[in-house]
Amino acid sequence: MGAISKRILLENVPDYIQEGDRVWTGGWTVVRKPMAMVYEIIKREKRNLHMVANPGGPEIDLMTGCGCVTKTESNYIGNEVFGHPYNFRRRLEDSRYKGEFFHDDWTVTTGALRIMAGAMGIPFIPTKCLKGTDIINPEMDGFHTLRGKDAKVPKKKAVLMEDPFWEGETVVLIPALRPDVCLIHAQEVGEDGTVRISGGAFLDYYAAVAAKITIVSAERIVPIEEMEQTAEANTIPGEVVDGILEVPYGAHPTALQGFYDNDPWWFKEYMEASKDTEKMDTWVRKWIYEVKSFEEYLLKVGMKRIQKLRADTVLGYNPDIKRRLDKLEEVK
Repeated sequence: MGAISKRILLENVPDYIQEGDRVWTGGWTVVRKPMAMVYEIIKREKRNLHMVANPGGPEIDLMTGCGCVTKTESNYIGNEVFGHPYNFRRRLEDSRYKGEFFHDDWTVTTGALRIMAGAMGIPFIPTKCLKGTDIINPEMDGFHTLRGKDAKVPKKKAVLMEDPFWEGETVVLIPALRPDVCLIHAQEVGEDGTVRISGGAFLDYYAAVAAKITIVSAERIVPIEEMEQTAEANTIPGEVVDGILEVPYGAHPTALQGFYDNDPWWFKEYMEASKDTEKMDTWVRKWIYEVKSFEEYLLKVGMKRIQKLRADTVLGYNPDIKRRLDKLEEVK
């Protein structure tokens, strides 16, 4: 008897996300972000989300600018070489949003340890990191007004204690991270949910295991038998994946190794729009609310532009893509 397919529709992804949920987005800054699913969440106008990434990229900045997010946790949120996360920065710095938007800083290492602890099913994990840093300085705690009040926020950020097994060592205990929902985009996924990620898998394995619900979009859904033939290349076991969907270019405008590179034209338009709330509203209407499907979105981007993003089959990325936005030429 064959395994039951876990296929869902793109428009049904928001059904798995409830108001106030802690949502993890996989990938890394401008690489392999689950953008097609993010667009659907925005279109459904989900609110009061608690976004977590290690690190975050355009998906969190965009969702923040659209009013979906009230809390973020990460070591970094931004667009790397393409520029600042203006929506996120505006929410964090503008006094109009004080008491409505909260951000808590972590590091790459401790963010990784927290999601690993969540995957292991332990409530916290010790580390030698953070001692003497502002990350655990109570005056710099971005969530201090929420602790003990918000069920999704740990009562304490960290606890220092002496090593109970050996003398003379002080360690820092940090809370495990267990997302309500984990969103991942990959190159391939099997009908049973087995995920195959080429290139950097980053923390996606741990996030998928730690999360209550894991949804994976992929360029291709492939037969289980194909995944079994080269099982050593698989990244995430199917038993921790709840829903799968086939979405070619589902990480656009971020890069997907072996398939396509970053879309600098998207980033150029987005960066300019996100500097101003009115321009941002216009951008969102044009690229999200007025687009009926992701296929229509890709047509709007333009097939000529999509073709220019194709990755070199050997390198896995496109060496001809210009990443300096001020040097970017229009697609002809």
